[in-house]
Amino acid sequence: MNKTVITLGLVVVLVGLGTADILLTDARLPEPDVSAQNNPTLRPPTERPTEQTYGPNILETIVAQRLTFEKTGESSLIERIITDGTTVESRTLIKDGDRIGLAAWAESPRVKVYFLALKEALHTSFSPNVQDLIDETQREPGRPIQNLLTFFDPAISEDRLVFVRVRERLFEFHIAKGKDDMLFELIENLTL
Repeated sequence: MNKTVITLGLVVVLVGLGTADILLTDARLPEPDVSAQNNPTLRPPTERPTEQTYGPNILETIVAQRLTFEKTGESSLIERIITDGTTVESRTLIKDGDRIGLAAWAESPRVKVYFLALKEALHTSFSPNVQDLIDETQREPGRPIQNLLTFFDPAISEDRLVFVRVRERLFEFHIAKGKDDMLFELIENLTL
């Protein structure tokens, strides 16, 4: 019962912050450029952006780590924050038949805005039992700049939660107890 009340409270806070963000910043999706639609040389390419825009192929990277996955019924926090129509994908991660975690992600030029809204919502929702909180921007030579937020708060989830904003992707990982090394290796490979 207590987890349900806390989860519902978190959802209400997240929706409120998202609404306030939209109202206060006048955030809007970009309008289509009519001149580009009428001029074939100005139209954006129809191919999916390259690795430089988004990074490695997510599902191929998961398989390369010798993990399997399945579409999940588990909910992610980023799908509660991202309400502008951007697709949020998620998969339950499995190793040797056991659930080791969840990966959820969204690709959008607006991921920095989503990440900031998520941080605001979470920082106001932490319980006194939050542990191992890390909130930092990482700048490593040869790697893209990343924003990282990770913590364990039993009032929010029984898993460790990790959020990473890199390039135009926002990731959310739920890491089952004792599976940190395995999933942090996957996170490292997905954020190259």
